Amino acid sequence: MKKRIFLYGFLNYPRGSAAANYVQYLGQALKDAEYDVYIITNINKEINYQEQEGHISYKGIKIIPFNMSKNKILHYLEFHYLKGHILVNILKKYNITEKDIILLYSSDLYIHRKILKFKSKIGFKTASCVVEWFPDTFFKSRHEKKAYNTFFERALPQHDLVFPISSYIENHLIGNKCKTMRLPIMADVLEYPVGVKSLDKVKFIFPGNGLMKDAIEVVLKSFSKLNPQEKERVELHLSGIKQEQIQNLLTPQEYDNLQSILVVHTFMPYEKLIELYQAMHFLILAREENQMTLANFPSKVPEVMCYGVIPIASRVGDYTKYYLEDGVNSLIFDGCDIDLCIKSIRKALSMSQEEILELSLKARECAENKFDYRNWVGKIHNALENI
Repeated sequence: MKKRIFLYGFLNYPRGSAAANYVQYLGQALKDAEYDVYIITNINKEINYQEQEGHISYKGIKIIPFNMSKNKILHYLEFHYLKGHILVNILKKYNITEKDIILLYSSDLYIHRKILKFKSKIGFKTASCVVEWFPDTFFKSRHEKKAYNTFFERALPQHDLVFPISSYIENHLIGNKCKTMRLPIMADVLEYPVGVKSLDKVKFIFPGNGLMKDAIEVVLKSFSKLNPQEKERVELHLSGIKQEQIQNLLTPQEYDNLQSILVVHTFMPYEKLIELYQAMHFLILAREENQMTLANFPSKVPEVMCYGVIPIASRVGDYTKYYLEDGVNSLIFDGCDIDLCIKSIRKALSMSQEEILELSLKARECAENKFDYRNWVGKIHNALENI
């Protein structure tokens, strides 16, 4: 009989967030490792589900809906204080035993406390995914900051296994005596075709909300400095960022300079987003080096590389250290200023169609050989079986 894994996260699953994508690929890897996988989550109502063994399912993985009250006051209380209580009640209905594994994708201290307390009664194994490490300045209140730091420093070491997304987080956790297995955001290279790219224009994409980690301002100001001849050959596509945000970041002159090359995409269903990726040549990602960017691993990097999109990225974090190779499957620049960024953009524009095609093929190859979840099945299974 297969061992059961219950993977919890508040994700808008599937396809409703970068976290939902992370868990989808992790769930598929766990399924290939011969576990019976259940994902406990709030569900994305825009997706069509299948039925499987009395559960709704997506791509062969069973989903247990994590439902909360529609009453505003109750919903607020449940969301902020009672999610751990709801989760334990769900698990009790499945008659959890010491043979099961509970895997958390959450930084909610109260959820970790509830699960660890429940674990002490039943004796099942627990694991946790850690994809961020926020600095104290990130939090709006002392209470939030204290709860997060308690989760990071005290709750995580009590789990049998932690999956940190980066070596930066892993090195800290090992110091805290956690058993770890470093796991980047994965991908599924077989899910959609690569697509065929037209080379009438060189198309760059900046996906994301432009907040926190990505220096969207540097990217926009760099493109605004291109000369008229360069601009004739370029399109800059933005998704997940509003027109007002763009205008607020730029001077009127810079904004005018961008008008002819800028394509701003409003909310897109996932299939449409894939069509956009299939048409793109370069991803542009400028990031400063700080705790948040060193700890994080941007999901958009492996995601777009599945479609042969070539990353142009600041050298920061594991993806430029272990996966991307400058001039082979990507263009990497040191730092996060306009001069460096525009230099890389111009380098991309100076490339011949053959050179772009070669880097594109290598980007796809990197996604196949390093990020595809099928490469990680054995390692994940081994880590879980040794806890």
